[in-house]
Amino acid sequence: MRFSHCLLVITALLLLIRLFTLGIYPLYDTTEARYAEIARLMVQSQDWITPWFDINVPFWGKPPAHTWITALSFEIFGINEWSARFAHWLMGAATVALLFAFTQRILGQTIAIYSSFILVTCLGFFVATSMVMTDPALLFASTLAMTSFWLCYTEKSRLAGLVFFFACGLGMLIKGPVAVVIIGIALLVWAIWQNQLLNAIKSLPWVLGLTVFIVTFAPWYLLAEQKTPGFINYFIIGEHIQRFLEPGWQGDLYGSAHLETKGTIWLFWLGVACPWSFILIFKLLTAPKQLKALCKIELNRYLIAWAIAPMLLFTLASNILSAYVLPGLPAFALLMAIVFSHEKQLAVSNRPVLQTTADKQFLTIGLVCLALYSLIITAVIKGWHSKYSEIELLEVIAKPCPSVPVFYIEKRPFSARFYSCGKAQLIEQVAELSDILNTQKKSYLVLTHTQKKTLTLPSTHTCLTINTSHKGVLLTCTQKSR
Repeated sequence: MRFSHCLLVITALLLLIRLFTLGIYPLYDTTEARYAEIARLMVQSQDWITPWFDINVPFWGKPPAHTWITALSFEIFGINEWSARFAHWLMGAATVALLFAFTQRILGQTIAIYSSFILVTCLGFFVATSMVMTDPALLFASTLAMTSFWLCYTEKSRLAGLVFFFACGLGMLIKGPVAVVIIGIALLVWAIWQNQLLNAIKSLPWVLGLTVFIVTFAPWYLLAEQKTPGFINYFIIGEHIQRFLEPGWQGDLYGSAHLETKGTIWLFWLGVACPWSFILIFKLLTAPKQLKALCKIELNRYLIAWAIAPMLLFTLASNILSAYVLPGLPAFALLMAIVFSHEKQLAVSNRPVLQTTADKQFLTIGLVCLALYSLIITAVIKGWHSKYSEIELLEVIAKPCPSVPVFYIEKRPFSARFYSCGKAQLIEQVAELSDILNTQKKSYLVLTHTQKKTLTLPSTHTCLTINTSHKGVLLTCTQKSR
């Protein structure tokens, strides 16, 4: 089997491993379960305009595109873990296909195979593109925008220019203005570095392109503001300015801000792009002249600007997540593929035996990633099952959906809402427990182990433990006959 074919097999295996394991572990709190529950509510309500955080509570934190694809998957495949994650896996697979097609068009099939292999073996890509979150869809949209712009610029393709504007509009529907800002930073850095700012601007079909851009996203924004007034102010000002400039921002309506030290985004990149981030650092230390020479090529400068754009944007931000670096990952993968291809060409011209050694090292990385990521999935299934999801506790009543309320005291995880089909209800204060239980002839009650030891349950109900997990106990409470 040819070396490139081996890489294709490993690439396909990694994608298939994720596909076939999407449903064998639960949706985890907080991110996955939250977005899956929002999509479940969309299917339940058949309201495809406003994502709902809870009954009568609109979700203004993100535009609806990622919710649409999850809800559509629910409609087709049913409401379960596999269908919740499938749409996001599909976004990841589509990104790989897009990168392959783009690279094959401009650099040939061999480098296209290398770049796809590198992207799929990046730890962050492998993990994030099979999670219920906004970032896989943003990854696809930003990749579509950056690849189509390059084709518009280099091939004078009007169609590619229109696709670029459509992709930017899609980004507005996935994550909002931050998507366009990331794309804009990448293009601006490259254009200034290459001294092509004016030519870059002239290459785009602005009149028709802006029309495509606005038509893609504006109708939903207007409908959302009309249906739930206040959305645009919260989403644009709060989520896109205050969130990133105010450390520990307290305006988040749907959770807590993620406070990190400024500059942490670069450390996140090391982990997300692993193992290739460390391989790049090694090459920078051992062969700086070769890499410096590659930086003089216009395409490579474009890829560098694309790869670092997310980090440039979020360097001074405190409220960040590791997934924020994902939009630059395809460019990084293609850059590493170009570096590897260049090294192979040097090996052929100097010492052919070095080419074989390089191939073996490349293949070894792939096999190690294949084995390591399989172990990660196994560890996640065994170790996180009871720690980050309510399914272990609720599984005895989850299928079919419970017909009576499931009460949580003081804190109600999103996975509880999802796995109870929305029956999980929050008792905000312990003092309310008796009054609320008295309104139900039968109900379920979830207590932490500490609550089980310290709380005195109402004498009006008979409460029996029916399940226990690492997180707490599940009781069935029946009102006593009077």
